[in-house]
Amino acid sequence: MKKFTVAAALTLVASVASAQGTAPRPLELGIDAGVTIDLGDDSFTTISIPVPAFRVGFPISPRTSLEPKLTLTLQTGNDVTVTQYQGELGLLYHLGSDRYPGAYQRAGVYVRPFLGIVGFSVNADDSGDPSDSSGLLGIGLGWKHPLVSRLSTRLEANFSHVFEEGDSNRIGLLAGLSFFTR
Repeated sequence: MKKFTVAAALTLVASVASAQGTAPRPLELGIDAGVTIDLGDDSFTTISIPVPAFRVGFPISPRTSLEPKLTLTLQTGNDVTVTQYQGELGLLYHLGSDRYPGAYQRAGVYVRPFLGIVGFSVNADDSGDPSDSSGLLGIGLGWKHPLVSRLSTRLEANFSHVFEEGDSNRIGLLAGLSFFTR
């Protein structure tokens, strides 16, 4: 049954691709540095340079990409290990760009709604090994500008809400590079 399901899915994808009559679109591989400012009573600022986040953009139309993103930080010392993580799934929608015709996913203004999970884990000999995770919902507005044929720079400002005990809000500023597979 699994083989039939996989074969049916591949057939469907192939028929949709041939119906569009276009060549496959390139993947966008990216890295981001940034500043995150938590707002509220327990506020703090995180500066992440050079590259704390990795993302992959999967184009689903000429103007839209599905983009998973992962940030992982490990800190260790004195028999204590702290792991912080954030996973997001974003939907990039590239707004109109007459300046770079035919290159919607490489240049221009975009909007990126996203949802995800953020959390941490502490592994220490003298603690109960606390951990916590929370949901995340946000939106970003950004701009891509080509540097060379398959490399673009990407700047984004975003706002997100973390659903946890005593909900919190964040403002993020990102600067990144995007490499396109073709």
